[in-house]
Amino acid sequence: MNHENLINRDHKIIEVRNLKKYYPSGKKTLKALDGVTFDVCEGEIIGIVGESGCGKSTLGRSILRLFPVTEGKIIFDGTDISKMNRRQLKPYRRNMQMIFQNPYSSFNPKQKIGSALAEVGKVYGMSDQEIREKISRLLEYIRLPEDMLQRSPGELSGGQLQRLAIARALILNPSFIVADEPVSALDVSVQAQILNLITDLRRELKMTMLFISHEMTVVEHLCDQVAVMYLGKIVEMAPTQELFANILHPYTQALMSAIPKADPEEKKERIILEGDIPNAIDLPKGCSFASRCRYCTAECKEREPELKTVGSGHQVACHHAGE
Repeated sequence: MNHENLINRDHKIIEVRNLKKYYPSGKKTLKALDGVTFDVCEGEIIGIVGESGCGKSTLGRSILRLFPVTEGKIIFDGTDISKMNRRQLKPYRRNMQMIFQNPYSSFNPKQKIGSALAEVGKVYGMSDQEIREKISRLLEYIRLPEDMLQRSPGELSGGQLQRLAIARALILNPSFIVADEPVSALDVSVQAQILNLITDLRRELKMTMLFISHEMTVVEHLCDQVAVMYLGKIVEMAPTQELFANILHPYTQALMSAIPKADPEEKKERIILEGDIPNAIDLPKGCSFASRCRYCTAECKEREPELKTVGSGHQVACHHAGE
């Protein structure tokens, strides 16, 4: 889906440069993120995909500085926030919000919805009238009635709660949102409603978003660019239409082959990844995907591939991509 008219390519909201997040583990180190670089322009939605444990959620939380990063830069709207402490970060927090995966754990079960939404505005100095007006407007956006504000989270469905979680993220008019698998805990029919809501809000509010998912069909529908992660690194990244039309990395090919076809009669090759995922604490020499790759050569086992541009904004980290 082409939303290029909504994107301001001259204004980069997020610039991530060689971002690393390491965790010590005994005498070794777990490299949750290992040199991630990309930009997010104003009005753009970037999809981050990959298997569980690839570093998607760590990337989202690192960009929002929910914990310290080991190395690299996070430049938010022109300002390097990568080394800021909590006090220094506070003025930037209102412009960076997050939507979490599980809507049931996003709200305090003992707190009324209205109170939970208003609390966000109070922390950042909004007046009661401003808060009431903002919440009322957001309820219109997410198509929920005012009486929702008097109810407890336990009285609402997952879809209703996720709509309210989106509304809460928008109360402060943030310029950037990280959505961490916001539909994966919902029924399929409700997933479609939430994705349509995000699409509508994106059009009306020109949202800029990092959308984390493990479902390729979701990012194809929603995102302008897609970055595929494997063991803490981006192994392929391209504009969405280009990526889905010209998949170059063997790992991305395997992810795509798992998507069911709409036509049951259409033949399709399912790529089964053999071998074990390497231990992130003790990664082998060379390409980290080599042990599972059907195109692996001696070069792959000896030399790690760099993320290189191969045309049409398409980047891939593979020695044999396109051969």
